[in-house]
Amino acid sequence: MGDRSVDILWSKLAGELNDACQETGVMGYSLMDLKTGRQASFRAEVLFPTASTIKIAILLGLAIRVDRGDIGWSDRVAVEDKDKVGGSGVLGHFSHKAELAVRDVAALMISLSDNTATNICIDLATMDFVNETMRSLGLENTKLRRKMMDFEAAKRGDENVSTPGELASLVAKIQERDGVTERVAEDVLSVLTLPKGGPFTLGLPEGVKRANKPGGLGNLSVDAGIIYPTPDRPFALAVCGSFLPGRPEEATAAIVRKAFGYMKVLAECTELGRS
Repeated sequence: MGDRSVDILWSKLAGELNDACQETGVMGYSLMDLKTGRQASFRAEVLFPTASTIKIAILLGLAIRVDRGDIGWSDRVAVEDKDKVGGSGVLGHFSHKAELAVRDVAALMISLSDNTATNICIDLATMDFVNETMRSLGLENTKLRRKMMDFEAAKRGDENVSTPGELASLVAKIQERDGVTERVAEDVLSVLTLPKGGPFTLGLPEGVKRANKPGGLGNLSVDAGIIYPTPDRPFALAVCGSFLPGRPEEATAAIVRKAFGYMKVLAECTELGRS
């Protein structure tokens, strides 16, 4: 009987999220309850540009190379004029050569979405290795095709892409140590929990733990990560939206907000619905 009550609530959750995805633009999501294995999704297999959310894949590739001993988190890397690109972040505005630890460059990539830091991380991890890592995890549609701010590559259609389903699977695999070692998972999650803006931040109450990376370009808004309503009830969520008018991240934040509301109730209640 308890399962039937949860089934009804889960069906309502999926219905509301599906309806919300059809209100504007082209939107899709994938939600995975990592405690029970239940899932809900809409347009989970539709390919979207990832914008900066591809930086989760880059971070994972970098962390694996650190774990293998190819690179060290404390190794110093030089930030020179040739490395600097525009867009988000701060390194592109540095007036003098700087040296930073690899871990700090990765932190800038995730927390400030620093594009110069991201391109350095791509050089360290290598594009081929990041894509090989995605394939090894069964994520065939998650592809790093260009560096940040490479407009010529973007014009050629070499966009960084994934699907809501694969982005949710990626963060779930990291959280669940599925094909990812304990040390790599800890390193990646420690960076993904750094403070940042984006749809998760807009859609979640202050103080709720999350490990995520948002992305946005023009009429596009994406966010993917793990949300922890309670420590023992994490869930994976990826929300992607394109062709979005106005402030795109508001539409994706609305999906995050609805999903969290349901998942928090499920985390706090018994199978019969009392807390």
